[in-house]
Amino acid sequence: MTGRDVAAWIRDEHKIVAHLTNQVRSILDSDVGDDRDLWLDQLRQNFGRLRAHLKQHMKAEEVDGFMAPVLERRPTLSREVQHLKDEHVELLRMRDEIWEEFVAVVPLDDERDKDTRHRIQHLISALKHHEEHEELLVTFVFSQDIGTHD
Repeated sequence: MTGRDVAAWIRDEHKIVAHLTNQVRSILDSDVGDDRDLWLDQLRQNFGRLRAHLKQHMKAEEVDGFMAPVLERRPTLSREVQHLKDEHVELLRMRDEIWEEFVAVVPLDDERDKDTRHRIQHLISALKHHEEHEELLVTFVFSQDIGTHD
């Protein structure tokens, strides 16, 4: 995979994640209204789609995506790549905690609703920061002209 291919791949993947997070965010930002059950159902469905996609997305980044080409080109960045993998573990843990404690099990009251909204917003923010870090790494690695000495 060329540097251009890697950059295009990661950009396309991050667009899908952005679309899914925007769907979740639009529900979070909407008024619950009179039909709280409908609002919760929409949030569960959209968060569920995001949840499912994140696992396959992060696995693809690690196995077939940008990490191997980055390390092939710049092996000295192995700590940086490991840091991104560690962030994957943490983001998936956060995602699963939200799902288990809120979406799948616990009915919401007003206080829990605020906490859950905050936790989902925090996950989305952390995910956005993480993806910016990935894009910066890919841009750095594949925009550098690495020469060799004779």
